[in-house]
Amino acid sequence: MAALSLSFVVAASGGALSFLSPCVLPLVPAYLCYVAGTSFEELAAAEGRPPALARRTLAAALAFVLGFSTVFILLGASASAINRLLLPHLPELAKIAGVVIVLFGLHMMGLLRIPFLNREARFN
Repeated sequence: MAALSLSFVVAASGGALSFLSPCVLPLVPAYLCYVAGTSFEELAAAEGRPPALARRTLAAALAFVLGFSTVFILLGASASAINRLLLPHLPELAKIAGVVIVLFGLHMMGLLRIPFLNREARFN
């Protein structure tokens, strides 16, 4: 149980550290303005006034975090479930993956042409 508690602390610390990193932290004010549907000037001007804008920003940010968390929790749970199904077949899957990688390599070298890999799709 202590190892599980330690893993939660390590995961939370990693998340906080990534949030506070120099490449993420400067984006937070712009993101909050976008979520709240306002400008940075309006947020700064609202300081000291009734907290309606702050409530709107907090509600929008919480909704985003809840939606984001739900998606990634479901993806993680799905990956765990699929992992349990695939784990017994790992040796066969490794051989299949090796063959696919070799085929893709031959295609990239031009020794083997796989027509559907040469298709191109664009939006105008």
